[in-house]
Amino acid sequence: MAANTVIDAMWDDSPVDVSTEVNFIWSIANKLRGTYQSDKYKDVIIPMTIIRRFECALAPTKDKVVAQFKANPSFPAKAMYRVSGFQFYNTSEYTLEELCNDSDHLAANFKSYIQGFSSNVQEILLSAEKGLDFSKQIDKMDKNNRLLSVVKAFSELDLNPRTIDNVKMGYIFEELIRKFSENAEAGDHYTGRDIIKTMVNILLAEGCDDIFDDGKVITILDGACGTGGMLTVAQNRLLELAKKHGKEVAIHLFDQEINPETYDKVRRHFIWQRKKMK
Repeated sequence: MAANTVIDAMWDDSPVDVSTEVNFIWSIANKLRGTYQSDKYKDVIIPMTIIRRFECALAPTKDKVVAQFKANPSFPAKAMYRVSGFQFYNTSEYTLEELCNDSDHLAANFKSYIQGFSSNVQEILLSAEKGLDFSKQIDKMDKNNRLLSVVKAFSELDLNPRTIDNVKMGYIFEELIRKFSENAEAGDHYTGRDIIKTMVNILLAEGCDDIFDDGKVITILDGACGTGGMLTVAQNRLLELAKKHGKEVAIHLFDQEINPETYDKVRRHFIWQRKKMK
């Protein structure tokens, strides 16, 4: 970057309205009333939102992935990523919509559908130690006659990445988690994007003249990252600045978070980001 180039750290992007999507998802939570306490709705709503987002993303390549898996069940995961177009995939022939056509076997078929995901997604959804342990919620909803209505409602939710990009999806997740955390324990807070933008502005306000020098690698660490808002806003701003100045930039993101639910959200987001930045 030329010595006299000044980085204008103050910027504002268009507001992202996620009220339609969040209100629809929030309305689904009402179907859990009676079976779940309100502070436990998130145990269903967050995993179902993840599953539906992944399903919408994978829809264009689903038939190719299923065909490849049938032809060779041992086809390497990394090679399957190239078929799916993402760093995850699903080899099941089911969709959420199709699952509803066999309500008598919905729970078993739904578990089979989730087990069709690549191992990195299964770890997020099924692991009791590292993930969301969603099989337990499937059984609970099935036992209490809630599963069919929830799966059907989510099958009608449009989370297609072509209409809802990663930025908007991030806002949707953050707004849902904010709603679920309104009665959170002391010290468990979620920082609004306006505050995050101010913090990024401060970080870039001084001493950044050399960040786009040739061969420069930019590293960003958030030691209490929550849903990853600081990381994504900082990354997107740096990419904007690099493009503005005709530069290429290598950005390495590092995060740490104690809350497993929000940490899983960060992992999901950066699976997406790695695909996007290639």
